[in-house]
Amino acid sequence: MDGLKFVRQVDGLTYEFVPDGSAHGYPSFKRVDRDLWCRRLPDFGWCVVTESGAVSSRPFDDAGHGDRPPEGTWVSRKADQSYVYDLVRAQSS
Repeated sequence: MDGLKFVRQVDGLTYEFVPDGSAHGYPSFKRVDRDLWCRRLPDFGWCVVTESGAVSSRPFDDAGHGDRPPEGTWVSRKADQSYVYDLVRAQSS
């Protein structure tokens, strides 16, 4: 299964997520450099969560209730900062 990339719109900074098991019956993706996961939460949709389960990012237009995280615009919040990212599927080599 292919991974995911979150590309920050303002400067192109990219975070990579790789497949890492499943959660709640859907694929789970772990960020390669931190304990953050992109997961579909029951009754909430796809989001990025911390190791404690706090939501830090989610799709901007649609919570995404499909089998995979929706490509397109996502927003994140960390303390008093907000960022806009584009989620793209990373192709396996």
